[in-house]
Amino acid sequence: MLAKLEMILDGADIDYRNSSNLQGVLMEKIDTEYAGVLHEQRLNPYSQYLIKDNNQYVWCINTLNKEAYEQIIQKLTVQNFSEFHIKNRKDGIKIIGKKLYIQNKSNLMTQFYEEPGKKYYNIEFMTPTSFKRNGQYQIFPDLSLIYRSLMKKYSASTEELDMYDEDTLEQLVENSEITRYKLQSIGFPMEGITIPAYKGNITVKMKGNDTISRYARLLFSFGEYSGVGIKSAIGMGAMKCFDRKK
Repeated sequence: MLAKLEMILDGADIDYRNSSNLQGVLMEKIDTEYAGVLHEQRLNPYSQYLIKDNNQYVWCINTLNKEAYEQIIQKLTVQNFSEFHIKNRKDGIKIIGKKLYIQNKSNLMTQFYEEPGKKYYNIEFMTPTSFKRNGQYQIFPDLSLIYRSLMKKYSASTEELDMYDEDTLEQLVENSEITRYKLQSIGFPMEGITIPAYKGNITVKMKGNDTISRYARLLFSFGEYSGVGIKSAIGMGAMKCFDRKK
């Protein structure tokens, strides 16, 4: 199952720079034993980030399977979790609203089989996004890195399906291209360092057969929960996808 919890914060003067501190809040709320399980995993079954929407700060927590939902989101939906504190901030941050969205992964597969793909997909990177290749940070969208990241995150979130396949990845890359972009370079602070990253929008044009477009849509839709690229557990790589006609 996939789940998204949106918590509206009361006039908090915080932004994405506080995301790593928000992860600390999560770790304080979950059981110690499960925190140890997460620490051992290479790819986390959750993502979290902070955005500003309609002049309100919204803290979003996403989980990618039932266990993560029960161990993380359910700990945050309880009524008495209405305020929290973060490092280097004296006053507490109040939560004035919560919205929970749940869907089964099977819905993504149903869409894959029943709905035709689109010619164009618009991707918004809502928080700083980056990838690492050969020891170097990549600060411009690369479809190979994007698809690879989403395939691996999907596979890590379930034991039922291994989504990662080199031949499929090659087909996706060969049959799609970035045709538009509106991006800005941006740094993401973490533990005394700044990770080079980007945020903004790209348009992806699908050139292959309809199956390839459906596969890309499946990955992009999953990415709205998993995030893409590195450090999605501390606020990087939040994305959303919507189609466009041209």
